[in-house]
Amino acid sequence: MKRIGIACLTALCLLGNAPVHSQEKVRAPMVGLEGPETDACPGIGRVNGLEPRKGDFLRVRAEANDASTVTDELKVSTLVWLCEADEDWQGIVYPKGQFQELGDCRVSSALSAPEPYEGPCQFGWVQAKYVELVTG
Repeated sequence: MKRIGIACLTALCLLGNAPVHSQEKVRAPMVGLEGPETDACPGIGRVNGLEPRKGDFLRVRAEANDASTVTDELKVSTLVWLCEADEDWQGIVYPKGQFQELGDCRVSSALSAPEPYEGPCQFGWVQAKYVELVTG
């Protein structure tokens, strides 16, 4: 019984020394920025401008900068919703998974006020020069 108590105490001590945030939090792009008369994310884009060779993809980042954590990778021709822009960066929302499509992201209707995107799709930040406007 003493060994279990010491092991538990040791584990608690080790947990107390662990960083509270081991991963960078992803800054959700704002949606609804263009007002209540426009879709929450007013455009659709396609990943483009990359060489379609093995291993070529667009990195999705947690924040709008190159030093930010890579959270995902998108293939050439992937369709994404275009939401908030931040200088050379584009906040995107995109479906991911076997049973999810672009329409599942819930950003194709208006919002009464801007808010951070909360799901159900994935989101993040990409360099805008690698996304071509398809519609919007």
